[in-house]
Amino acid sequence: MVGLLGSLALAVVAVLVIWKGSGYFEGAAQQLSKYYGLPVAVHGAIVVVVGSSFPEISSIVISTVVHGEFALGVGAIVGSAIFNILVIPAVSALTSEDLSATRTLVHKDAQFYAISILILFLTFALGATYVPGGTNTAAILTPQLTILPLATYAVYIFLHQQDAADYVADTPPDIRPLRQWGTLAVALLVIAVGVEGLVRAALSFGDIFDTPSGG
Repeated sequence: MVGLLGSLALAVVAVLVIWKGSGYFEGAAQQLSKYYGLPVAVHGAIVVVVGSSFPEISSIVISTVVHGEFALGVGAIVGSAIFNILVIPAVSALTSEDLSATRTLVHKDAQFYAISILILFLTFALGATYVPGGTNTAAILTPQLTILPLATYAVYIFLHQQDAADYVADTPPDIRPLRQWGTLAVALLVIAVGVEGLVRAALSFGDIFDTPSGG
């Protein structure tokens, strides 16, 4: 019981730390986007996404490098993506009286989301089929295979850059960029610390309930 309560307390504290760090990141990122004159769509699709995805990036790095649990990090990423695409828009629509988005934005991002799922599946399929030692239950990812998803994301950023090319920004407000960059860096560090606690709690829950890391 002590182990379960301790793990639960660690998970709660870790979530609060991540939430606090994410708040600082969002504020600094918004100020920097205004300072550099980024369109709202680009700010949301690239800048904010980096901050919101940093916990997932941290989880897979920490899980693999520190704890040797790559499956735990991948499970967190896939589960988070499913939650983001299904639950968050639904809850936002239910709790907002005025929620709208352009059809072009939704279609473009939705198409790239579907493409991303296929690219991820293809990457793991290649790791399971063509990499020596890979099996249907244990895909092996090589540096060469990572080029495929990274190149796909590069195309996504390029398309947003093209959209932003014709954007005319307002006069930059009185913002101190170095201070905001510093806040951004500290926020990412705080998020990483929270993720480490959350990973430890998840591994502890796995030991207590005898559940696999990737499931």
